[in-house]
Amino acid sequence: MKSGFVIAAGLFDLATAVFHILFWRLFNWPESLKGSGRLNTAITQTLNIMLTYVFVVYGVSLLVQGAAASSSLLLSGAVFGAIRIGLQFYLFGVKSRASLAFVAAALFGTILHLIASFIGG
Repeated sequence: MKSGFVIAAGLFDLATAVFHILFWRLFNWPESLKGSGRLNTAITQTLNIMLTYVFVVYGVSLLVQGAAASSSLLLSGAVFGAIRIGLQFYLFGVKSRASLAFVAAALFGTILHLIASFIGG
């Protein structure tokens, strides 16, 4: 049972990486970032690329490890998701359907990681 949740969490992380790759198209980058200045534009895009890398490494690690994935690794993914959901409310708000959909997806991923972290091998 644990391996199913771990695989689902790994696939969720890879899907999140794909979502971040799509930021250039979804948010019209770098054009829409120009107003923040050259440095902030570069920082935003660099952080997104690095975060995408982290999601790929994390997702692949979970898929490779399967049921052997450590609870601490899985719990770290759940805490990451919880912090990100909190930041959504604090920094962006949850007023549109898109932001509600984001919170729902993030909550789903957080719960996947959390359940997998508590299921015995």
